Amino acid sequence: MHEHRTFVELMRTRADEHGDRTALMFSPDPLRAETDETLAYGELDRAARRVAALLQERFAVGDRLLVLHPSGPGFARSLLGCMYAGMVPVPAPPPDGPQRKQAGRLAAIARDAGAVGALAEGTDLEALASWAKEQELRGMTVLAPDSADELPAASRWRPPPADPHALAFLQYTSGSTAAPKGVMVDHANLLANAEILAAIAGMSADRPVGGWLPLYHDFGLIGLLLTPLVLGGRSVLMPPMAFLKRPHTWLRLIDRHGIDFSPAPNFAYDLCLQRITDEELARLDLSRWRCAVNGAEPVQAATVEAFTRRFAAAGLRPEAMLPGYGMAETTLVVCGDRPARRAVVSEVDAAAFERGELLPPATGAAVHRIVSSGPAEYLDVRIIDADAGRVLPDGRVGEIWVRGPNVARGYWGRPEETRRVFDAVTPDGESGFLRTGDLGILHEGELYVTGRSKELIIVRGRNLYPQDLEAATREAHPALAGGVGAAFSVPVPEEEVVVVREYRARPAEPEELARAVASVRDRLSREVGVPAHNVVLVPPGTVSRTTSGKIQRRLVRRRFLGGELEILHAELSPAVRARLDDAAGGDAS
Repeated sequence: MHEHRTFVELMRTRADEHGDRTALMFSPDPLRAETDETLAYGELDRAARRVAALLQERFAVGDRLLVLHPSGPGFARSLLGCMYAGMVPVPAPPPDGPQRKQAGRLAAIARDAGAVGALAEGTDLEALASWAKEQELRGMTVLAPDSADELPAASRWRPPPADPHALAFLQYTSGSTAAPKGVMVDHANLLANAEILAAIAGMSADRPVGGWLPLYHDFGLIGLLLTPLVLGGRSVLMPPMAFLKRPHTWLRLIDRHGIDFSPAPNFAYDLCLQRITDEELARLDLSRWRCAVNGAEPVQAATVEAFTRRFAAAGLRPEAMLPGYGMAETTLVVCGDRPARRAVVSEVDAAAFERGELLPPATGAAVHRIVSSGPAEYLDVRIIDADAGRVLPDGRVGEIWVRGPNVARGYWGRPEETRRVFDAVTPDGESGFLRTGDLGILHEGELYVTGRSKELIIVRGRNLYPQDLEAATREAHPALAGGVGAAFSVPVPEEEVVVVREYRARPAEPEELARAVASVRDRLSREVGVPAHNVVLVPPGTVSRTTSGKIQRRLVRRRFLGGELEILHAELSPAVRARLDDAAGGDAS
């Protein structure tokens, strides 16, 4: 990999050396082999050069172009076409159909990036033109390369300068805690990240990669599409919606194609546990699935153990479940568990953990279980208490800071934030660190990620993590199972915990709603020891999530305080209800 300065140079070599080898396979319906579409390295290279030649006729090197195709061959051809043209692709979900709610976010991305064009499917051109007009994006050129009457010949393509520090793409953050920001990933970052990910997971050209993750998200874009291409391997892709509608199709894809590496967020493994029937499980062979990577959101010990236990019947090996940790700001990866060992789940003293210390539990003391995201061995990882100005020793919770070759260049158009976040200096004077905004612990070489610093809930001196409160209440009542929850705090003036949970039963009978609230309160009191004065039940789909499935707790909190949530039933403390009444002019419910 090191002899190539850019991803484009590397792809040209792949096309020359093994142009007939399958690069991509797209399976619109994993249950029907006859629907599969394949692209060889030579075909993908020629398509990318033709798209690039078209773009070079219309745009300038360095221009930013939205890539709005759904996951599939069209996305790959347009993304690589932008890179081959020396332009900067900006992957994003299209604003139409089920993603219509993304229209405003997409317009914000287009403005932030200064995008001058958008590439999409021909069937989406009309909707995109309407979107651009509605959002007053004047001068936005919308193209459908796959539907172009006459793409230029591949020979018309002009190679861009082979600069390893030229931007490969802009990856917009998911916006779980703030407005989306464009992470500047250059070619050197991309190639370094592929090398690190391959080393962690033992990936190679002869081990297929595949899955359903959206290609506009970093986990899908880099984990499923670009890294296999860097390695010269094969990637098997399916539509994200196919998985969400029928989760067993993901595991069927893995079985049918002998997929070795397939990643997903924690919620996807939960969804498989909830929705895959015993009959569907009986028809699966997962014995070749070596890397079932769990990342993109906090990994839950209960999910890892339940998935391992249930799918052992299909041949899944216990050591296949691999927790990992990364983010767009590190191109993708920080660390991950080794494929040859079982996930490390540590039992620690719950009270000490809430004080920010990792200690073995005292006899008879309450226990908290945390999952290691793997050894911190490929990037330089430090745990910092920035407020106190010190590097923390092993076993103490602080902000995770990282340094390495795959740490991106910064945020597009935000020089001050880039300096603050990407060029942090440790209290002992070492520079060039990325402040992740995540909290974690280093212990015996393992990195344990505990949550987002902006979402930490502090109640009477206790540090509580929202995902722990959400996990504790998920099974409190049958109508809450499978639904999403969000926990946060409200100062009134003391911090009080609020838990919002989706209620899935229809009709929503008042007596049953009250029982569900009582069950949530009981769980929080018994399992976490939290006074649960504020429980809010909402319809399915109300709790906002990012495109990667992360819960947008701060957005849910803002909507709750603004009286914007559709509430089925709420039991609130007098102080929180008074705050809502004040905000709504006495009309809060």
